[in-house]
Amino acid sequence: MGNTTNNSQVDLVQLTQDIAKELGTDWTFKPLDEPYPTQYLKGPNEAELAIRIETYGSRKGRVEVHGNFHIGRNREFVDVREWNHSTSERCKLPEISISGNRGAAAIAKEIKRRFLPEYLPLLQKAITKRDEHASYEDKTHANLVILAAIVNASVPTERDRTTASFYHNDKAYGDIQVSGDSATLKLSSLTMKQAERILTLIAEVR
Repeated sequence: MGNTTNNSQVDLVQLTQDIAKELGTDWTFKPLDEPYPTQYLKGPNEAELAIRIETYGSRKGRVEVHGNFHIGRNREFVDVREWNHSTSERCKLPEISISGNRGAAAIAKEIKRRFLPEYLPLLQKAITKRDEHASYEDKTHANLVILAAIVNASVPTERDRTTASFYHNDKAYGDIQVSGDSATLKLSSLTMKQAERILTLIAEVR
C-alpha cells in the first residue's frame, strides 16, 4: 500500500483507494464511471478531496490534493476566501502537492498534517454560509407566495427568483419583490381610493 511506485505507472484509482484506507474509517473512495485524471474521496461532514497526478512539466508525477467547496443548493461553489488587502485579491484555497512515489501511507500522512487542518474549518464555514443563504431563500420564497396569493400572481418555482408580477385588465397591476422579511411593491393604475388606503397604511407607525 505504501510501496514506492514509478510515477509513469501510478494507478490513480488504486492509489486513491489506498489513501482512503490510510486516512481512516471516516474516508471512502468515491467511484467514478471511468479512470478520470482526478479521483475523489468522501469524508465526514460533507468533506470531499480531489486527488490528481500531474502528468506534464517539472511537476510531473506529483500528487495534488484539493478540497471541494461546491456544496451549494445546486452544487454551486460556496466562496469563503478572505480578501488579501495587500494584493487586493482573494486568498487561495488550501492545496498541497506530494511526490507520487512516496506511496499512499506517506501521502495520507501529509494530507492529515498539512491539508485537513486548513481545509476542514473552511469547509465548516462554507456549510454555515450555505445553510444561512438557503434559509434566507426559503423565507423569501414563502413570503413571496403569501403576497402573490392576494393578487393571484404566479410565483416562480426557483428559490433564487424573488419577484412575482400581476396584471388584470380592469384592475391595478405591478410587481412584488421580496427580500427576506422585506417587500418592495411597484403598483400601477391604482384608483385614488386604493392609493389613499395604501399610503395611509405606509404612514402608520410600524
